[in-house]
Amino acid sequence: MRIAMLHTNADIIRLFGFIVSELDLSICWTCQTAKDTLKFCLSDCPDLLLIQLDNADYKASSLIQQIMQASPITVIVISDPLKINPGHIFEAMSAGALDVLTEPSTDKPKDLLELKNKISNIKKLHDSLLKIDKSKQTTSTTQTPLVAIGSSTGGPAALLTILKQLPEKNNAIWVIIQHIDHQFSPGMAEWLNEQINIKVETAIHNKRPKPGHVYLACTNDHLIINKSGYFEYTETPLDYPYRPSIDVFFESIVSHWPNKIIGVLLTGMGRDGANGLLSLYKHGMLTIAQNKESCAVYGMPKAACDINAVSVELDIKQIADKIIKNLH
Repeated sequence: MRIAMLHTNADIIRLFGFIVSELDLSICWTCQTAKDTLKFCLSDCPDLLLIQLDNADYKASSLIQQIMQASPITVIVISDPLKINPGHIFEAMSAGALDVLTEPSTDKPKDLLELKNKISNIKKLHDSLLKIDKSKQTTSTTQTPLVAIGSSTGGPAALLTILKQLPEKNNAIWVIIQHIDHQFSPGMAEWLNEQINIKVETAIHNKRPKPGHVYLACTNDHLIINKSGYFEYTETPLDYPYRPSIDVFFESIVSHWPNKIIGVLLTGMGRDGANGLLSLYKHGMLTIAQNKESCAVYGMPKAACDINAVSVELDIKQIADKIIKNLH
Protein backbone atom coordinates (compact mmCIF):
# COMPACT_ATOMS: atom_id res chain seq x y z
CA MET A 1 0.00 0.00 0.00
CA ARG A 2 1.36 3.42 -1.02
CA ILE A 3 1.03 6.26 1.50
CA ALA A 4 1.46 10.04 1.25
CA MET A 5 1.33 12.90 3.74
CA LEU A 6 0.62 16.63 3.75
CA HIS A 7 2.05 18.47 6.76
CA THR A 8 3.92 21.75 7.28
CA ASN A 9 6.07 20.43 10.13
CA ALA A 10 9.16 18.61 8.84
CA ASP A 11 9.63 16.86 12.20
CA ILE A 12 6.13 15.37 11.96
CA ILE A 13 6.85 14.21 8.42
CA ARG A 14 10.06 12.50 9.60
CA LEU A 15 8.19 10.82 12.47
CA PHE A 16 5.53 9.72 10.01
CA GLY A 17 8.25 8.19 7.83
CA PHE A 18 9.57 6.25 10.80
CA ILE A 19 6.09 4.92 11.62
CA VAL A 20 5.51 3.79 8.05
CA SER A 21 8.89 2.08 7.80
CA GLU A 22 8.11 0.11 10.98
CA LEU A 23 4.97 -1.18 9.26
CA ASP A 24 7.03 -2.21 6.21
CA LEU A 25 5.07 0.13 3.93
CA SER A 26 6.18 2.61 1.31
CA ILE A 27 5.92 6.40 1.17
CA CYS A 28 5.26 7.63 -2.35
CA TRP A 29 5.59 11.32 -1.43
CA THR A 30 5.27 13.98 1.26
CA CYS A 31 4.61 17.69 0.77
CA GLN A 32 3.86 20.86 2.69
CA THR A 33 1.29 22.72 0.55
CA ALA A 34 -2.24 22.04 -0.65
CA LYS A 35 -1.28 22.98 -4.21
CA ASP A 36 1.43 20.33 -4.35
CA THR A 37 -0.88 17.77 -2.74
CA LEU A 38 -3.49 18.20 -5.48
CA LYS A 39 -0.81 17.99 -8.16
CA PHE A 40 0.67 14.80 -6.70
CA CYS A 41 -2.75 13.18 -6.20
CA LEU A 42 -3.41 13.60 -9.90
CA SER A 43 -0.01 12.40 -11.12
CA ASP A 44 0.94 9.86 -8.45
CA CYS A 45 -2.20 8.92 -6.52
CA PRO A 46 -1.56 7.17 -3.17
CA ASP A 47 -3.76 4.55 -1.54
CA LEU A 48 -3.80 6.47 1.75
CA LEU A 49 -3.31 10.20 2.35
CA LEU A 50 -2.74 11.80 5.76
CA ILE A 51 -3.60 15.50 5.92
CA GLN A 52 -2.85 18.12 8.57
CA LEU A 53 -6.20 19.51 9.73
CA ASP A 54 -5.46 23.13 10.66
CA ASN A 55 -3.30 25.17 8.32
CA ALA A 56 -3.34 28.72 6.98
CA ASP A 57 -2.47 27.46 3.49
CA TYR A 58 -5.77 25.61 3.02
CA LYS A 59 -9.06 24.52 4.53
CA ALA A 60 -8.91 20.74 5.04
CA SER A 61 -12.55 20.10 4.06
CA SER A 62 -12.20 22.03 0.78
CA LEU A 63 -8.96 20.25 -0.08
CA ILE A 64 -10.46 16.83 0.65
CA GLN A 65 -13.48 17.68 -1.49
CA GLN A 66 -11.22 18.56 -4.44
CA ILE A 67 -9.19 15.38 -3.99
CA MET A 68 -12.31 13.21 -3.87
CA GLN A 69 -13.68 14.80 -7.02
CA ALA A 70 -10.42 14.27 -8.90
CA SER A 71 -9.38 10.86 -7.61
CA PRO A 72 -11.21 9.36 -4.58
CA ILE A 73 -8.80 7.88 -2.03
CA THR A 74 -8.69 7.07 1.68
CA VAL A 75 -7.93 10.18 3.73
CA ILE A 76 -7.07 10.41 7.43
CA VAL A 77 -6.90 13.86 9.01
CA ILE A 78 -4.20 14.55 11.62
CA SER A 79 -5.05 17.15 14.25
CA ASP A 80 -2.86 18.97 16.79
CA PRO A 81 -4.47 18.17 20.19
CA LEU A 82 -3.99 21.81 21.24
CA LYS A 83 -5.87 23.11 18.21
CA ILE A 84 -8.79 20.71 17.98
CA ASN A 85 -11.78 22.39 16.35
CA PRO A 86 -14.88 20.11 16.29
CA GLY A 87 -16.40 22.13 13.45
CA HIS A 88 -13.34 21.66 11.25
CA ILE A 89 -13.21 17.96 12.12
CA PHE A 90 -16.81 17.30 11.12
CA GLU A 91 -16.42 19.36 7.95
CA ALA A 92 -13.40 17.26 6.97
CA MET A 93 -15.24 13.99 7.63
CA SER A 94 -18.28 15.23 5.73
CA ALA A 95 -16.03 16.02 2.79
CA GLY A 96 -14.78 12.43 2.73
CA ALA A 97 -12.14 11.90 5.43
CA LEU A 98 -12.34 8.40 6.91
CA ASP A 99 -11.15 9.39 10.36
CA VAL A 100 -9.42 12.05 12.48
CA LEU A 101 -6.44 11.15 14.66
CA THR A 102 -4.27 13.06 17.12
CA GLU A 103 -0.98 14.31 15.67
CA PRO A 104 1.75 11.76 16.47
CA SER A 105 4.40 12.63 19.03
CA THR A 106 7.31 10.70 20.54
CA ASP A 107 6.07 11.94 23.91
CA LYS A 108 2.73 10.19 23.42
CA PRO A 109 3.24 6.47 22.66
CA LYS A 110 -0.52 5.89 22.77
CA ASP A 111 -1.11 8.27 19.85
CA LEU A 112 1.70 6.62 17.88
CA LEU A 113 0.16 3.20 18.47
CA GLU A 114 -3.29 4.42 17.45
CA LEU A 115 -1.90 5.77 14.18
CA LYS A 116 -0.02 2.52 13.50
CA ASN A 117 -3.13 0.44 14.15
CA LYS A 118 -5.24 2.65 11.91
CA ILE A 119 -2.78 2.38 9.02
CA SER A 120 -2.47 -1.40 9.55
CA ASN A 121 -6.27 -1.84 9.42
CA ILE A 122 -6.54 0.21 6.24
CA LYS A 123 -3.76 -1.86 4.69
CA LYS A 124 -5.66 -5.06 5.48
CA LEU A 125 -8.79 -3.69 3.80
CA HIS A 126 -6.73 -2.48 0.85
CA ASP A 127 -5.07 -5.89 0.45
CA SER A 128 -8.37 -7.73 0.65
CA LEU A 129 -9.81 -5.56 -2.13
CA LEU A 130 -6.83 -6.27 -4.38
CA LYS A 131 -6.94 -10.06 -4.12
CA ILE A 132 -7.58 -11.42 -7.57
CA ASP A 133 -8.26 -15.01 -8.43
CA LYS A 134 -7.71 -14.90 -12.18
CA SER A 135 -9.23 -18.31 -12.64
CA LYS A 136 -12.57 -16.90 -11.50
CA GLN A 137 -12.67 -13.86 -13.77
CA THR A 138 -15.56 -13.98 -16.23
CA THR A 139 -17.59 -11.50 -18.23
CA SER A 140 -20.96 -12.72 -16.98
CA THR A 141 -21.77 -9.43 -15.23
CA THR A 142 -20.39 -7.04 -17.85
CA GLN A 143 -23.81 -5.46 -18.47
CA THR A 144 -25.49 -6.13 -15.13
CA PRO A 145 -26.64 -3.20 -12.98
CA LEU A 146 -26.25 -3.43 -9.21
CA VAL A 147 -28.70 -1.97 -6.69
CA ALA A 148 -27.10 -1.46 -3.27
CA ILE A 149 -29.45 -0.78 -0.35
CA GLY A 150 -28.34 0.23 3.15
CA SER A 151 -30.70 0.22 6.11
CA SER A 152 -30.70 0.15 9.90
CA THR A 153 -33.34 1.04 12.51
CA GLY A 154 -36.76 0.43 10.95
CA GLY A 155 -35.08 -1.21 7.96
CA PRO A 156 -36.92 -4.55 7.74
CA ALA A 157 -40.31 -2.93 7.15
CA ALA A 158 -38.85 -0.45 4.67
CA LEU A 159 -37.06 -3.22 2.77
CA LEU A 160 -40.24 -5.27 2.62
CA THR A 161 -42.09 -2.31 1.08
CA ILE A 162 -39.49 -2.06 -1.68
CA LEU A 163 -39.03 -5.78 -2.35
CA LYS A 164 -42.78 -6.41 -2.60
CA GLN A 165 -42.88 -4.15 -5.66
CA LEU A 166 -40.07 -5.82 -7.58
CA PRO A 167 -40.87 -7.93 -10.63
CA GLU A 168 -39.96 -11.59 -10.19
CA LYS A 169 -37.73 -11.40 -13.24
CA ASN A 170 -35.35 -8.48 -13.61
CA ASN A 171 -31.82 -7.91 -14.86
CA ALA A 172 -30.28 -6.42 -11.70
CA ILE A 173 -28.28 -7.71 -8.77
CA TRP A 174 -29.71 -6.48 -5.45
CA VAL A 175 -27.53 -6.32 -2.33
CA ILE A 176 -28.84 -5.33 1.11
CA ILE A 177 -26.64 -4.19 3.99
CA GLN A 178 -28.88 -4.19 7.06
CA HIS A 179 -27.46 -3.46 10.52
CA ILE A 180 -28.35 -6.72 12.21
CA ASP A 181 -26.43 -9.32 14.20
CA HIS A 182 -25.30 -12.28 12.10
CA GLN A 183 -27.40 -14.77 14.08
CA PHE A 184 -30.59 -13.07 12.86
CA SER A 185 -29.64 -12.64 9.19
CA PRO A 186 -30.85 -16.06 7.95
CA GLY A 187 -34.14 -15.55 9.79
CA MET A 188 -34.60 -12.15 8.19
CA ALA A 189 -34.01 -13.64 4.73
CA GLU A 190 -36.65 -16.30 5.44
CA TRP A 191 -39.07 -13.68 6.77
CA LEU A 192 -38.72 -11.63 3.58
CA ASN A 193 -39.03 -14.71 1.35
CA GLU A 194 -42.37 -15.58 2.93
CA GLN A 195 -43.85 -12.27 1.78
CA ILE A 196 -42.35 -11.46 -1.63
CA ASN A 197 -41.99 -13.05 -5.08
CA ILE A 198 -38.30 -12.50 -5.68
CA LYS A 199 -35.90 -14.79 -3.79
CA VAL A 200 -33.76 -13.35 -0.99
CA GLU A 201 -30.62 -15.24 0.03
CA THR A 202 -27.61 -14.54 2.20
CA ALA A 203 -24.44 -13.37 0.48
CA ILE A 204 -21.85 -16.15 0.61
CA HIS A 205 -18.12 -15.48 0.76
CA ASN A 206 -16.30 -16.20 -2.50
CA LYS A 207 -19.52 -16.49 -4.55
CA ARG A 208 -20.35 -14.39 -7.59
CA PRO A 209 -23.71 -12.56 -7.36
CA LYS A 210 -26.22 -13.40 -10.08
CA PRO A 211 -28.70 -11.13 -11.89
CA GLY A 212 -32.28 -11.30 -10.65
CA HIS A 213 -31.22 -12.27 -7.12
CA VAL A 214 -31.46 -10.35 -3.82
CA TYR A 215 -28.56 -10.84 -1.40
CA LEU A 216 -28.40 -9.99 2.30
CA ALA A 217 -25.13 -9.44 4.20
CA CYS A 218 -25.04 -12.16 6.84
CA THR A 219 -22.00 -11.85 9.12
CA ASN A 220 -20.64 -9.33 11.60
CA ASP A 221 -17.76 -8.69 9.20
CA HIS A 222 -18.08 -6.19 6.35
CA LEU A 223 -19.40 -7.41 3.00
CA ILE A 224 -17.59 -6.16 -0.11
CA ILE A 225 -17.42 -7.00 -3.78
CA ASN A 226 -13.80 -7.58 -4.69
CA LYS A 227 -11.94 -6.79 -7.89
CA SER A 228 -12.91 -10.17 -9.34
CA GLY A 229 -16.62 -9.38 -8.88
CA TYR A 230 -17.10 -11.86 -6.02
CA PHE A 231 -18.59 -11.39 -2.57
CA GLU A 232 -16.00 -11.22 0.17
CA TYR A 233 -16.21 -10.65 3.93
CA THR A 234 -13.49 -8.66 5.67
CA GLU A 235 -13.09 -7.84 9.36
CA THR A 236 -11.35 -4.55 8.60
CA PRO A 237 -11.79 -1.74 9.31
CA LEU A 238 -12.04 -3.12 12.84
CA ASP A 239 -13.05 0.10 14.57
CA TYR A 240 -16.21 0.78 12.55
CA PRO A 241 -19.15 0.93 14.99
CA TYR A 242 -21.47 -0.44 12.28
CA ARG A 243 -21.04 -4.09 11.31
CA PRO A 244 -21.66 -4.86 8.55
CA SER A 245 -20.90 -1.35 7.28
CA ILE A 246 -22.88 0.22 4.46
CA ASP A 247 -20.02 2.62 3.72
CA VAL A 248 -17.53 -0.22 3.28
CA PHE A 249 -19.80 -2.00 0.80
CA PHE A 250 -20.62 1.17 -1.15
CA GLU A 251 -16.92 2.06 -1.43
CA SER A 252 -16.08 -1.44 -2.68
CA ILE A 253 -18.59 -1.26 -5.53
CA VAL A 254 -17.43 2.23 -6.50
CA SER A 255 -13.97 0.71 -6.94
CA HIS A 256 -14.85 -2.65 -8.45
CA TRP A 257 -18.28 -2.75 -10.11
CA PRO A 258 -17.84 -1.86 -13.80
CA ASN A 259 -21.47 -1.15 -14.65
CA LYS A 260 -24.43 0.93 -13.55
CA ILE A 261 -24.99 1.22 -9.78
CA ILE A 262 -28.02 2.58 -7.94
CA GLY A 263 -27.39 3.40 -4.28
CA VAL A 264 -30.24 3.54 -1.77
CA LEU A 265 -30.07 4.66 1.87
CA LEU A 266 -33.04 3.89 4.08
CA THR A 267 -34.15 4.61 7.63
CA GLY A 268 -31.55 4.28 10.38
CA MET A 269 -29.69 5.90 13.24
CA GLY A 270 -26.24 7.41 12.73
CA ARG A 271 -24.46 8.24 9.48
CA ASP A 272 -23.28 4.92 8.05
CA GLY A 273 -23.70 4.93 4.28
CA ALA A 274 -23.56 8.71 3.80
CA ASN A 275 -19.94 8.91 2.64
CA GLY A 276 -20.29 5.80 0.52
CA LEU A 277 -23.40 7.26 -1.13
CA LEU A 278 -21.44 10.44 -1.81
CA SER A 279 -18.77 8.41 -3.63
CA LEU A 280 -21.49 6.86 -5.80
CA TYR A 281 -23.02 10.28 -6.48
CA LYS A 282 -19.65 11.72 -7.50
CA HIS A 283 -19.25 8.86 -9.97
CA GLY A 284 -22.50 9.83 -11.68
CA MET A 285 -24.69 7.10 -10.17
CA LEU A 286 -28.31 7.53 -9.11
CA THR A 287 -28.48 7.86 -5.31
CA ILE A 288 -31.79 7.64 -3.45
CA ALA A 289 -32.58 8.46 0.18
CA GLN A 290 -35.78 7.66 2.05
CA ASN A 291 -37.56 10.87 3.04
CA LYS A 292 -38.05 12.03 6.62
CA GLU A 293 -41.82 11.49 6.64
CA SER A 294 -41.58 7.75 5.88
CA CYS A 295 -38.49 6.98 8.03
CA ALA A 296 -38.65 5.35 11.44
CA VAL A 297 -35.39 7.22 12.18
CA TYR A 298 -34.26 9.97 9.80
CA GLY A 299 -30.58 9.67 10.71
CA MET A 300 -28.66 7.99 7.88
CA PRO A 301 -30.69 9.59 5.05
CA LYS A 302 -30.31 13.02 6.66
CA ALA A 303 -26.54 12.55 6.97
CA ALA A 304 -26.38 11.77 3.25
CA CYS A 305 -28.57 14.76 2.34
CA ASP A 306 -26.46 17.08 4.51
CA ILE A 307 -23.33 16.32 2.45
CA ASN A 308 -25.18 16.54 -0.89
CA ALA A 309 -24.85 12.83 -1.62
CA VAL A 310 -28.47 12.32 -2.72
CA SER A 311 -29.90 12.57 -6.25
CA VAL A 312 -33.47 12.28 -5.03
CA GLU A 313 -35.31 11.89 -1.71
CA LEU A 314 -38.47 9.77 -1.90
CA ASP A 315 -41.25 8.25 0.18
CA ILE A 316 -40.54 4.56 0.81
CA LYS A 317 -43.49 3.59 -1.40
CA GLN A 318 -41.97 5.44 -4.39
CA ILE A 319 -38.42 4.05 -4.23
CA ALA A 320 -38.96 0.70 -5.99
CA ASP A 321 -40.62 2.36 -8.99
CA LYS A 322 -37.75 4.88 -9.29
CA ILE A 323 -35.17 2.07 -9.24
CA ILE A 324 -36.98 -0.08 -11.82
CA LYS A 325 -37.35 2.85 -14.24
CA ASN A 326 -33.60 3.51 -14.03
CA LEU A 327 -32.28 -0.02 -14.43
CA HIS A 328 -31.98 0.16 -18.22
